[in-house]
Amino acid sequence: MKRVIFAVIALVLAVLPVFAGAEAEDGQIRVGASMQGLNDTYIRIVTDAMEARAEELGIALTILDGQGRAETQVSQVENLIAQQFDVIVLNPMSIEGAAPAVDAAVRADIPIFTLVSLVANQEKAVTYVGSDAPESGLIQGEMIVAATGGQGRVALIQGPIGHDAQIGRKEGLLEAFEGNSFEIVVEQTANWQRDQALELVENWLQSGIEFDIVAAQNDNMAMGALQAIENAGRQDEILVFGIDATEDAQAAIEAGRLAGTVFQDAVGQGRMAMDVALQIANGESVEDVIFIPYLPVDASNVADY
Repeated sequence: MKRVIFAVIALVLAVLPVFAGAEAEDGQIRVGASMQGLNDTYIRIVTDAMEARAEELGIALTILDGQGRAETQVSQVENLIAQQFDVIVLNPMSIEGAAPAVDAAVRADIPIFTLVSLVANQEKAVTYVGSDAPESGLIQGEMIVAATGGQGRVALIQGPIGHDAQIGRKEGLLEAFEGNSFEIVVEQTANWQRDQALELVENWLQSGIEFDIVAAQNDNMAMGALQAIENAGRQDEILVFGIDATEDAQAAIEAGRLAGTVFQDAVGQGRMAMDVALQIANGESVEDVIFIPYLPVDASNVADY
């Protein structure tokens, strides 16, 4: 019996918000957002910006933690539909796995749009607010080419396999490598997590895999990789590159520890999401895609960020 009770509690917690805005007042627009995982540094910056902008616009915002599971996000969106939210924001964990959430909202005639990453049935969503994932991989690859003269052994640390950014960032990286002399000697996912990247790179180093470059698909993983490399005393031999330009990554660049990253405007994405949600709720038309560009960040310009 205890097992049944605990299972019910776990199911309830999966669809409850980790934090939410104030109780909606009469006539106030209610926006519900299912985010892929609030333990991710970048996603927390996005949600902080969403909260701040929602308060400015008078939106009653509820944010749910998908906990890194697409099936949880589908359940959360179904819950938001049942509560008849005016607009739903989906920051999908998986391009395929989160797609049923969009189908559910469309069937219920509740507008839904994606934020930061895409779904397989993107054409059914009202719009996409975010950046072009292949562009970030391309910029990272171009930075690696410039730093190395176009040659080297690369260790690729990827996001969750099947995630829109994992697919797109690898695609862009490989495009940048074309015509150069790079070899990807090892590649594996660390699921956007610093501790997983730390353990991954420790294992690679201990097993004797030789690489000169780490291309991490986000800064969380880049910082974990950097820690493993520094712990092994190999920081003068291996260059580490990330994506997102988080605060700790920028500090590492300023200190000469991290070779480079790619600025993704988390605050801009979060604020734009609320602007778009308000437009949709008011019946205004929006573009199918609202891109916020990426920019390269290294020692030459990190002070600008």
